[in-house]
Amino acid sequence: MALSGLIKRPFMILKLFNTSSIVSGPTSNASFLLSDDRDDTLAQAEIAILASIFLLATFSNGLVLAALSRRGHRVTPMHRFIHHLCLADLTVALFQVLPQLIWDITDRFQGPDALCRAITYLQVVGMFASSYIIVAMTYDRHRAICRPMLAFRRGPDSWHRPVVAAWTASFLLSLPQLFIFSKVELPSGAHECWATFAETWGARAYVTWVTLMVFIIPTLFIATCQGMIFCEVHRSLRLGPEGALVGRGSQQGPSPISRAVTKTLKMTLVIVLTYVLCWSPFFLVQLWAVWDPQAPIDGPAFTLLMLVASLNSCTNPWVYATFSSSISRELCRIVCPRLARPPVGFLHEDSVLSATSSLGRDTLSSASKRPSAQQDQGADAKESLVLPIC
Repeated sequence: MALSGLIKRPFMILKLFNTSSIVSGPTSNASFLLSDDRDDTLAQAEIAILASIFLLATFSNGLVLAALSRRGHRVTPMHRFIHHLCLADLTVALFQVLPQLIWDITDRFQGPDALCRAITYLQVVGMFASSYIIVAMTYDRHRAICRPMLAFRRGPDSWHRPVVAAWTASFLLSLPQLFIFSKVELPSGAHECWATFAETWGARAYVTWVTLMVFIIPTLFIATCQGMIFCEVHRSLRLGPEGALVGRGSQQGPSPISRAVTKTLKMTLVIVLTYVLCWSPFFLVQLWAVWDPQAPIDGPAFTLLMLVASLNSCTNPWVYATFSSSISRELCRIVCPRLARPPVGFLHEDSVLSATSSLGRDTLSSASKRPSAQQDQGADAKESLVLPIC
C-alpha cells in the first residue's frame, strides 16, 4: 500500500503545517487524517507580522532601486549587485510574503491549480536568488581583491556573468516545486494547495536538499571567500607603497582606497551575517519538522520562527544605505533634496579600487592623491578602467 505525505500550506516557504498528515491507499479512496484547526490569535499575529514585513520590504527595496536609478550611468559593479539583490528581495516580498499574507487572511487557497504551482515555484525562486546573489557578490569581491589581474583581463563588465548564473540556478533549482505542489480536494469539498510526496521519506529528502543548496553550501562558500579576502587585505595593508612592511608607529594615515575596501568588506560581511541570522531559524525549524515526528509544529513559537527569514529582505536595503555613501547620498536627495548637497571637495570612497592592482601597491597611493574637487567627475569618467567597491 503506497503512502503519500500531504503537507499543508507553503512547504519550504514560510510555515509548515502538520507533516504527520498521511494519505493511505489509492487517492480515490484515501482516508485523510488531517487536522485543520485554526488558531485565530496566532493567525492575527501572523497577518500583522507579514503585513509589516511586506510593506517594509517593498518600501525599502523600492527606495534603494530609485536611488540607484538616479545615478544613471554612474553605477559601479557593486551597485549592480545591490540592484539585483534588491530585485531578489522584492521577489521574496511579492511572491513569498504577499501570497502567504493573502493565504492567512482567506484561510484557504483561492485559485486554480496552475496558480498554486506558480506561486509555490516563485516563492522558492526568491529564496535561491537571495542566497545566490550574495554568493555572486562575494565571489566578485574575492576576484577583485585576491585575483586583480584576472578581473582586469575579463574587464569591468564581467560582473554580469555571476549574476546571470545566480538567477539561472535559482530558476532551475526551484523547478521541483512545480511537481511537488498541486491543488488538492479535501473530504469536505474544499481545496488547498498542498505538497505531496510519493514516499514518506520524500519530505525529509527534499527539505534536506533545499537546506544544503540554499543555506549550508552557499554559507560555506561565502565564509571561505571572506576568509581569503580578509587575509589578502591584512597582508596588503601591512605593505607600504613599495612593498615594504609598514610598522605600527607609521604616521601615514589610511588611504581613501583602504577606507573604501574596509567599508565594502564590512558591508558584505554584515549582509552575510544578517542572512545567516535571519534564515538559520527557518531552516532549523524545517529540518526539525520533517526529521522529528514529535516536533511542536503547531505551536506559536514554531510558527513565528518561520517568519524571521523574511526579515532579511527588509534589512538588506538599510545595510546598503549605511555602508555605501553614494546610495545614502541619493536616498537623502530623494527624501530631503535641500539637505543632501555634498560638501565641497567631498571624497567619494565608493569608487577607488582599481582591478589592476593589489590593495597595498602604487595604484593605491597614487589614487589617494587625486584632487578632491574632481572626485565625482573623475570617478564617473573612469568607470571603464576601474572596478569600484560599491
